[in-house]
Amino acid sequence: MSDIVKKERFHFLDGLRGIASLMIVFHHSCTAAIGAVIDHFKIPMGGEFFRQFTQSGVDLFFVLSGVVLLRPYLRGKRKLEAGDYFYRRLKRIYPPYFFALLFGAAVIWFMNTYPTWYNIRGMHQEFSLRETLNEAFIFSFEGKYYNLAWWSLQIEILFYILVPAIIFIFPKPEKLSAARMITMTILTYCTGYALQHLSTHYWWQLYSYTYDVASFGRFLEYPVCFLMGIFLASKDFDVKTGYRAIGAGLVLVVAGLALTTYVKANYAHTFISMLHSGYGIFYAGVITLTFKLQTFKKFLSKPVMIWFGERSYSIFLVHFSVFYLTDNLVSRFTGDRTAMYGILTRAVGIPLALFLAMLLFHFVERRQAKGLVTEHAFWPWQVGKMKFE
Repeated sequence: MSDIVKKERFHFLDGLRGIASLMIVFHHSCTAAIGAVIDHFKIPMGGEFFRQFTQSGVDLFFVLSGVVLLRPYLRGKRKLEAGDYFYRRLKRIYPPYFFALLFGAAVIWFMNTYPTWYNIRGMHQEFSLRETLNEAFIFSFEGKYYNLAWWSLQIEILFYILVPAIIFIFPKPEKLSAARMITMTILTYCTGYALQHLSTHYWWQLYSYTYDVASFGRFLEYPVCFLMGIFLASKDFDVKTGYRAIGAGLVLVVAGLALTTYVKANYAHTFISMLHSGYGIFYAGVITLTFKLQTFKKFLSKPVMIWFGERSYSIFLVHFSVFYLTDNLVSRFTGDRTAMYGILTRAVGIPLALFLAMLLFHFVERRQAKGLVTEHAFWPWQVGKMKFE
């Protein structure tokens, strides 16, 4: 079994995961300011496209989850044992989350105890022991988090819960014709859209509740992303298919962006699933090319890319809490969101977020992960000129 796991480790996918995590950090630290500049020049959909693109690191994460998690099962290299599967998922996910929660709770407590003007304008949650215990379950029963980035972790876990059923019912790789995959993609999108539309306009109380509580409603925006990962886990695709997926994905992204931008506000959010479906298909094409093109594979397999990829979960868990902390501290010396405030919070917050993620990885996460190759390199430059297949 250990030989199989080792053989199935694709370092270039770690590189992609690293890019996804850095996109999310960039989205939470710089996108609002840059998007506002683009909006100032009145470029049609320009600012919104930029904001959605940087946020699409989440979509890339979801596609990669399907690829990495399901590949050994759908290709017959590992037999699913449900108890062992859920135990390994829990062991991999929860310890880093627990320590990130302690840090996030401490940051919110500090902000509540020593408030500034930033607290009034911020979107942070109020601290309480009850809220801390609530968030310890990961599924926030009130749809609130000390760290705003953690909403997507619930969606990821919902997918983990569905994995045994997916393995049981998903067609064999030899039965996945192009026509069948296209049909499955269309049906998946239409089902998600229909449920969103019906829930929004006819069962709005239920939809509002499930949208906030445990993000069940938001899960309906991303099923195509997970489906693309499942397809890639099932079989290999050629370069031409990869380029076609990229093209089709971009068309859907533009269409979804246009609909969410110009359709009446009370209908616009029901088209957001088209946007995310487009990004899911787009990234499926990108991942296909990384398997087939040596140029992509070589770049993504660079030691520093793998280093970021292996720390992507820790980066995801702590970066927003660090931004809260640095924003609060800097706000004590500035009277408003001035240019100096923006420069200082980013100049301090981004390196500090990376450093805290390195600590979380080094002392907690790496002890739960398998197949790591940069675990002993605390600093990114310590990976040197290591090469990996």
